[in-house]
Amino acid sequence: MSAIYETGHPKNVANLFKYNQFLATLGATYNPSNPSQTLPALITTQATADAKQTLVKNLEETWKENTNLREIAFNLLATFSVQLFSTLKTTNAPQQTLDDFLFLVNKMRGSSNTTPKSTGNKTVGTTTTNDVGTGLGTGTIGTGTSAGTKSNSQQSFDQKIEHFSKMILILTGVPSYAPNEIPLQIASLNAQLTNLITLNSNATNSKTTLTAARIDRNTFFYAPLTGWLDTIKKTKEYIAGVYGKQSQQYKTAISFKFVRVIPKKKAN
Repeated sequence: MSAIYETGHPKNVANLFKYNQFLATLGATYNPSNPSQTLPALITTQATADAKQTLVKNLEETWKENTNLREIAFNLLATFSVQLFSTLKTTNAPQQTLDDFLFLVNKMRGSSNTTPKSTGNKTVGTTTTNDVGTGLGTGTIGTGTSAGTKSNSQQSFDQKIEHFSKMILILTGVPSYAPNEIPLQIASLNAQLTNLITLNSNATNSKTTLTAARIDRNTFFYAPLTGWLDTIKKTKEYIAGVYGKQSQQYKTAISFKFVRVIPKKKAN
């Protein structure tokens, strides 16, 4: 995102405040017939523009915080899924269950050795890339997609939630899976799943709210004819008509610069 995009909106708001101060020095001679161009209307416009820009800024901070919290939580899943697999291997779970769980582990980790389950005898994660020293015995856990290899991994946040949910279902179906460690217990895993869903929802919803606020601000600022940037342009033409383009009043008016950060077509 360009520096102009980042700074253009607040600079426009700040310059509008200064422009209104200039118009106030013109006194009664600044008396446009268009209500939207009067000084009281422009003062209200500046206050509204400032509020909309502040809202966007605050929502951006909320969105960043929510996305950071989501990333931290989801980044732990790859390693944690390996821990769960190791714990599962200490039970009397059948080989088919181990294969199914390993398939999900490799999906979660984005490994290049995740392959679709074949009918009949399942082949799960059989392409060796790295054995991470766990003595897996049912395929290996890869470290990522190797060059020239197309990965079948599913790495979106929604997909990771689905993988983790399926892992819990598998573990729930193994009667001998009853670890003493609280973080590995089914109740804890379900609580973790609920938290992941909440974090993902918060990040998604905050992005949606931020997008709506940006659209509203951009329309108010930059929409053709109705946006306040076009209104300011008309006030400068009014000053040119009253004082003349060679006047000091007009030269001062045009010295206030406003940047159309969002093109007219995108501000509709």
